[in-house]
Amino acid sequence: MKRRIVLSMAAAALLVVSVVGAQAQTGFGVRVGQISVSSDDDNITMDASTAFGAHVALGFLPIVDFMLGAEYLSGTADYNYGPGLTLPDQDFKSLGIFAEIRKTFGLIPMFPVKLVVGGGMNMNLMSYLDSDAVMNYTGGEPDLADFTKQGTHFMAGLEIKLPILPFTVNAEYRMQTIKLDDGKINNNGITLLITFGF
Repeated sequence: MKRRIVLSMAAAALLVVSVVGAQAQTGFGVRVGQISVSSDDDNITMDASTAFGAHVALGFLPIVDFMLGAEYLSGTADYNYGPGLTLPDQDFKSLGIFAEIRKTFGLIPMFPVKLVVGGGMNMNLMSYLDSDAVMNYTGGEPDLADFTKQGTHFMAGLEIKLPILPFTVNAEYRMQTIKLDDGKINNNGITLLITFGF
């Protein structure tokens, strides 16, 4: 009886390990995207920006994957709060550090293209002019202020993994919202990822 219990537990453990190994997508990679940046303040117009970064994919869970990464983007913004308060081409920068849960769905058995959806939290180290700095502008070169802001993001896209290649390619549409003291910033766009397994 004890032997049967031990064998049953061993078989269950082997099954769990097999499932985890089959689902795991562990590796590191790079990412680049074209991001449209917008503010909910109608007096601010922000340009599109190219973002780039790196990530680590951790496939230790049997159902979902976990990803950690960082992404940097920079661009310019035009501030127009009326006569005497117009500041064009002001720099803004953001370094986002994110944690993300992802789920992959096979569209067709044995087909190398899969659907990926997910979302997560991000911490953004930002440098930009806030509305108070613009309203108090008295001339000269305005100073950018540094902020640390939290946000959330959601994504959906396609994953391509060919057996002959040592990496996975993802094309994803990401929607990110960053909360500010006086509003929010939306970063939406397409990001390409290349992930090398290890």
